[in-house]
Amino acid sequence: MNAPDHLDGLARALDPAGWSTRRRYENRPALLHVFVSELPGVGESVRVKAGTAGVPWFVASTGDPIKPCHDLAGTVAEIAARLGPVTELGHATRSKPRRMTGRIRRLVRKGR
Repeated sequence: MNAPDHLDGLARALDPAGWSTRRRYENRPALLHVFVSELPGVGESVRVKAGTAGVPWFVASTGDPIKPCHDLAGTVAEIAARLGPVTELGHATRSKPRRMTGRIRRLVRKGR
């Protein structure tokens, strides 16, 4: 199997868990962008890299290994654990746009 095959399998596993994906196979290495549809700018780009004994692993954009490619359920859970807090914050700021935007604007002006 090649990287796009593993990434396609991950995309199929992420869909029922509520995650959206965007395939970026034209990139080198091939990437799968994982995000919540309401926050398309926030997410994780996942790639495939050979691990110990040639076992392929999913790797985060930070270079941190996520899980071996054969562990789709574990990979979905790990991605949810990594992106869950970020997406919750995004949903919170969208539900109160004026208040949060004004607060963020004041913090930026103060250099925080």
